[in-house]
Amino acid sequence: MGKVKQAIVDVQEEVMDIVMSRTSLERGHETVSLPEVQTILFKKYWHKNNNGYFLDEKVVSNAYNKAVYEKENEEEYDDDRYRDADIIIKEDEC
Repeated sequence: MGKVKQAIVDVQEEVMDIVMSRTSLERGHETVSLPEVQTILFKKYWHKNNNGYFLDEKVVSNAYNKAVYEKENEEEYDDDRYRDADIIIKEDEC
């Protein structure tokens, strides 16, 4: 696996851990928000020289959406299925 792909997988795993662990009874089982996840990652990684993609807004946002989907649907997110759907939608718009 390439360095960039591995760095993105690292972000996805970290975001998944945050999303799964930050749901609490006090919040009424409410899922942690994207800004909360970004704040957690910022506090953890901003001071490190090699923070990878942990502070990249697009990578974190995509990882968050994937983690929330998997949490709410109790199934693995299929990148290819949704990429194909995006292509079909874009072709229909033309």
